[in-house]
Amino acid sequence: MKVLGIRVDPKKTRVALVEYDGQSFKLLGSDAESRLVYPPDLDETAEKIEWLFRELERLYHENPGIEKICIKTNEYTQSDNKSKRESAQIEGSVLLFARIKGLSVSSKTYASLSTRGPDVQTHAENRVGRTAKYWDSKMADAIIAAWNGART
Repeated sequence: MKVLGIRVDPKKTRVALVEYDGQSFKLLGSDAESRLVYPPDLDETAEKIEWLFRELERLYHENPGIEKICIKTNEYTQSDNKSKRESAQIEGSVLLFARIKGLSVSSKTYASLSTRGPDVQTHAENRVGRTAKYWDSKMADAIIAAWNGART
């Protein structure tokens, strides 16, 4: 089973493709594309939503066999900011894409991913692996989301 893990940000979206054979997890393309940086001329959220939808189409066609998508969504608090709201709106593109393709999709927070922000990089690396480039907590979020989606 192949699961696409996604972590949306207003500047870029991190993606991780994890394969699970029933016994072990494998991060596919760990040295390949893992971040989708929005072009600098996209100022409006709607433009980013459309662009991300097209990028998901491309990834889907380049990686046959994706069965699920799991999004690591923001941890919401009373002090939410514009960045979190925009990320939530952009996540709508992922939800629509999954619906159109008939893919199972879920949104998870750290509590449902069996980790916490300070630990996510270590957990991702120990459970699945890490990327060769651009390794950060948002990439780890995408990996942990895919790992969780493959387990359930």
